[in-house]
Amino acid sequence: MKNNEKELRAEIKRLREESDLKTGWISLISHDFKENFSSLLWVIEAVQNETVSKEAFFKLLPSIKQDATKNLQTVVDTSEWLKTQYGDFKPQITPIFIYKLFLQLKEENEKKLSAKKIDVEFHGYESLVLTTDRHLILFILNKVLDNAIKYSKPEQAIYFEVNEDDHCITLSITDFGMGMSTENVTSLFSFDAPVFKGTNDEIGAGLSLKIVRDFVNLLDGKMEITSAENEQTKFSISLPKNEN
Repeated sequence: MKNNEKELRAEIKRLREESDLKTGWISLISHDFKENFSSLLWVIEAVQNETVSKEAFFKLLPSIKQDATKNLQTVVDTSEWLKTQYGDFKPQITPIFIYKLFLQLKEENEKKLSAKKIDVEFHGYESLVLTTDRHLILFILNKVLDNAIKYSKPEQAIYFEVNEDDHCITLSITDFGMGMSTENVTSLFSFDAPVFKGTNDEIGAGLSLKIVRDFVNLLDGKMEITSAENEQTKFSISLPKNEN
């Protein structure tokens, strides 16, 4: 009886989080797209009416590009999430060598890492194998690593750590950059939470980590975040040892 009640509470919590995600998602996309398209139309009309000089227009281009890049990433992330919302979706569980996964992550993020002269260090057994959905775990780790790069200072290191116990394998990404207060960690998955700029003024829509949490749940995993302001932030993803 107690187990049934516990499972019911867990399912209610999951459905509530899913409902909040969808509601917040629609609100976020509507707000951002309306704001950015309005700004873009204003700039175009100002140029057409010659109320903005060409010099001023070209100075606005980096900001316009930044907003467009952010919105494109929102569309791409939304597309990835929608693929998991179809009724017949199931994670494709396959064995993955974690060290090869780590090398792929470094390669896919090489441009951003090089721009800040950041090195990602592997800590753990290189021979460990994780049995999970390759596409989902790559999305999860790419977003967490992107976040770590964003808030790291130039020439700092980022740690990619692997630990295991009898029941699960835990992948952790730790940066030693800006860090967060306890209040910001608590509100991280709220759509009302502030979106902070990175150390090089990088911006995001504040959406990726919400998808990460959803994907971790799809893999029957758990995510833990610990942080201290101006010291470090550590994202830990614990996934069950699935049988292939």
